[in-house]
Amino acid sequence: MTVIAVRGACDTGAQVDVLETRRSVVLSGSVEGHQDGGSCTKQAKQQEVTVRLERPLDERHLLDARTGRPLRHKGASPS
Repeated sequence: MTVIAVRGACDTGAQVDVLETRRSVVLSGSVEGHQDGGSCTKQAKQQEVTVRLERPLDERHLLDARTGRPLRHKGASPS
């Protein structure tokens, strides 16, 4: 599955961790690192992150780890 993660302009990358259960898939985003020097702005950047699931999402709920709320996603069965 491909996730669109948001990171800061001076962060080196975004990371998405996944926890799978029988009924849900929980995604948790974090920042990998920070670049020193240069001029950092408050600008956010979107980054595609590939997340591998043990099995297809199918009817499981896709949830945000921080809020516990459902996440929007596009149809097909990601794997």
